[in-house]
Amino acid sequence: MKATIVGGSGYTGSELLRMLLRHSKVDEVTATSRTHAGKPVSDVHQNLKGIYEGKFEDYIEDKIDADIIFLAVPHGESMKAAPKLLARGMKVIDLGADYRIKDAALYERYYKVKHDSPDLLEKAVYGLPEMNRRDIKKANLVANPGCFVTAALLSLLPLSQLKDKIDVKKIVVDSNTGTSGAGATPSEFTHHSEVGENLKPYNVVGHRHQPEIEHIINRVIDGAKISFTPTLVPIVRGILSRTHVFGDVGNVNMMEHYARFYAKEPFIRMSELPYVKNVAYTNYCDVGAHYDKENKRVLAIAAIDNLVKGASGQAVQNMNLMLGFDETEGLRIIPAHP
Repeated sequence: MKATIVGGSGYTGSELLRMLLRHSKVDEVTATSRTHAGKPVSDVHQNLKGIYEGKFEDYIEDKIDADIIFLAVPHGESMKAAPKLLARGMKVIDLGADYRIKDAALYERYYKVKHDSPDLLEKAVYGLPEMNRRDIKKANLVANPGCFVTAALLSLLPLSQLKDKIDVKKIVVDSNTGTSGAGATPSEFTHHSEVGENLKPYNVVGHRHQPEIEHIINRVIDGAKISFTPTLVPIVRGILSRTHVFGDVGNVNMMEHYARFYAKEPFIRMSELPYVKNVAYTNYCDVGAHYDKENKRVLAIAAIDNLVKGASGQAVQNMNLMLGFDETEGLRIIPAHP
């Protein structure tokens, strides 16, 4: 099986290479980069020295030949490339935002670009396996979820069974994230001197992931309204998401409820107090849920590695489903301690 990573020089491209190179069903991996074409991949991703000797190729659509294509490119570029690749019979996983939101006008409002292939929005399957596993298996185009969105949705999905007991119009998601979520391009905002010993809220209202969380969760919690605020914290990897939902759920034991809901999920682990470090470099999502009976508040906490379950690991999980492999293949990475 051949896999191609389009835009392989960034952090998500690096993580895809790290996982695909140890995948028993993948025979050949290539990575493209217009900036680094002709340069050894291990010159950019130095963790791959002595492991992968390939060079970055220039992206020439007619020359792409693979069973599965990962589009790890900036928002706005996937919708130009995907239609041509699909027309040639290849399966595509888009790690960007171009196909996550089925409403083209909503996408254009938040991403400030016109959607070039709106006809594919209905055909694209949202790539959260815990929600859409059956459809992912039949898909040719999968929209990999956003990192914040993954953590938020996995916090919220079990509450779909209690939606009559909660205030769906008042859901608050508060998330902390590491600096790798900003990508490999340096900026003043993510400079170590600016982030170290600091907590930096940003896009406190109107973050691009807010409409995605709301758009998707409304499939199972009709009428849900989401307030979302992210904060940059001085770590490299990880997202810790705290979701606050108000209502009277009675005597429901939230940990038991969540554990039953996720009982068959290979990458969801229940934890009273999820920690980012316990999921770093892995495809696991640790989830905990509590009920503040006095204030009638459900607190759901989720921890993920933003580059793995929040991006590349989830993409490989989707690939496994699309191609009929064991869902966990290439992803059986044991977390480290400490």
